[in-house]
Amino acid sequence: MRLRPSGIPRQGAVGAIATFLVLFVINFALKGGHFSAFDLKTLCMNVLPLALVALGQFFVVMTNGIDLSLGPVMSVAGSIAALTFSASVPGAIGLALGAAALAGTCNGLLVVGLRLPPILATLATMSVFQGVALVILPSPGGNVPLGLTDAFTNGLAPAPTPLLLLIAAAAVASWIMRTPLGLWLRAIGGDESGTRSSGVPVWPVKFLVYVIAAPLAGLGGFYLAVATGSGSPTIGDSFILLSIAAVVLGGVSIAGGRGSTTGAVFGALTLTIIGRLLYFANLSSFYQSLINGVILIAVVGLATVRQRLAKLWWAQRDAR
Repeated sequence: MRLRPSGIPRQGAVGAIATFLVLFVINFALKGGHFSAFDLKTLCMNVLPLALVALGQFFVVMTNGIDLSLGPVMSVAGSIAALTFSASVPGAIGLALGAAALAGTCNGLLVVGLRLPPILATLATMSVFQGVALVILPSPGGNVPLGLTDAFTNGLAPAPTPLLLLIAAAAVASWIMRTPLGLWLRAIGGDESGTRSSGVPVWPVKFLVYVIAAPLAGLGGFYLAVATGSGSPTIGDSFILLSIAAVVLGGVSIAGGRGSTTGAVFGALTLTIIGRLLYFANLSSFYQSLINGVILIAVVGLATVRQRLAKLWWAQRDAR
C-alpha cells in the first residue's frame, strides 16, 4: 500500500518560523529590549538578497535539482548594473536581468538538452560565470546614483522599501506555487516518472525553473549593488551555499517535491539573524559557517528521522 505523506511542507515552514522567532527574541534581549525602525530596515536590507536567491534555489530544489551557479549570477548581474547605471537606470536593470536570464537558459539547456546532472552542469557554469564577472568588473567599482540607493534602502513609504520588496517577492513566489506550475513542480520532485506518465511536460518545466531561478538571483545581485553603492565580481560567491542552506533550514526537502516558499524566506531570515547574534555576542563572523553547518546537520537529521518514523508508523498501521 502506498504510504501517506507526512505533512512535511507545513511542518517545515512552521519549524522555520519558530526557529526565527526564537532567535529574534534572543537578539531582542541582547539589544536590551530595543528594536527600532532602523533595525527593521537593516534586517530587511541584509536578508533581501539572500531571500531572493533562496527563492530561486527553492524552485530548482522542488524538481530534485540544485543550482550552484546562482551566486556567481548575482555577481554578474550586480557588476553589469553598477557599470551601466550612469547611462540609464532602466537599461541597467534590463541588462542585468537579461544577463541573468541568459545564464539560466544556459543552465536549463545543459540539464534538459544534454541531460547532465544538475549539480555537475551548474558546477561547470558556476566557474564560467565567476570568470565572466571578473572580466566585466575586475575589481569592485561602478557608479550607483545616490538617489537610487536611497530609494531602495530607505524609500518614501511608511514601511522601509526593503521590507516591501521582501513581502512582494515572497507573495509572488507563493502565488506561483498555487498555479498549475507549482503543482507540477511538486509532482516532478515527488515522482518524476509518474508525473511524465500523467502527461505533464516534465522537461519544459524543469527548463523553466532554471530560467526563473537565475533572474531571481540577478535581482539579488542588483539589490546588493544598489545597497552597497558599487558592484563586485565576487560578492555572490558566499551565496552559493547560503542559498541551499536557507532552503534546507526552511524545511524544504532536498530530494524535491516538498516545501514552501514561506519556509525558504524564513530560512534566509534565520541565517541573517544568526549573523546578528554573533555580532552582539562579540564572536568572529568566521563562526557563522560552523554554526550554520551544525544547524543544517540537525535540521536534515531531524527531517530524516521524522520521515522514517512516519513511514514506520504507517507501515505498522497498514499491517494491522
